Amino acid sequence: MTSSPRIDFSWPRSALLLASLAATAAVAAEPGERPVMRELPPAAVLDRPPSQRDLVDARAELQRRFREPLFRAGTAAGANRAAEVLLDAAVAEPDRALKWEMLAEARRLAVAAGNALVIDQAIVLASASYEFDEIETELRALTEIPLRGLDPGRAMRLAEVAERLATRAETDRRFDDAIAAQSLAIRAWQRAGNKAAALKAAERHDAIAGKRAPL
Repeated sequence: MTSSPRIDFSWPRSALLLASLAATAAVAAEPGERPVMRELPPAAVLDRPPSQRDLVDARAELQRRFREPLFRAGTAAGANRAAEVLLDAAVAEPDRALKWEMLAEARRLAVAAGNALVIDQAIVLASASYEFDEIETELRALTEIPLRGLDPGRAMRLAEVAERLATRAETDRRFDDAIAAQSLAIRAWQRAGNKAAALKAAERHDAIAGKRAPL
């Protein structure tokens, strides 16, 4: 059995996306043989997310393959570990329905663990294979993180991820989403106890709001 390619999830989004594409292209070779690369489809060709019907078998396989980490996911630490395991395994998973379900479950567990970085990374990996609304999906997941349960470090990382999301939404001229993400960043900076960053985030919030067309 060959191991999955390792990706450093601290890389920037663009590098992480390219690495995930390269890992998906790798085909396992027999021991002693050189790895074989299969041709990737054009970058613009992405799959639609699997239907609920397609996910039935994928969910069963997910529970079977990752029984131990999922069993231990009842605590924040266990949920965080399980999310990281799923994220790492999803990189080179060839089954499209299972890959989607692994990344979706990693996001759900990351919400429970308050880990905004894993949410962001799962979105990046999913966007390499599937066509979906990345901004809306990430914004929904980030807003589900219970702010009151975050320590200053996790709150800071949530603020940073939310601000990057706000930038992407603003670039796409999705000002309502950008404002919502920036509002979350303000609250997260406040939770982190960083008043200066919260004030700076509030200024940026107002600047984005000024670009929105009047109702």
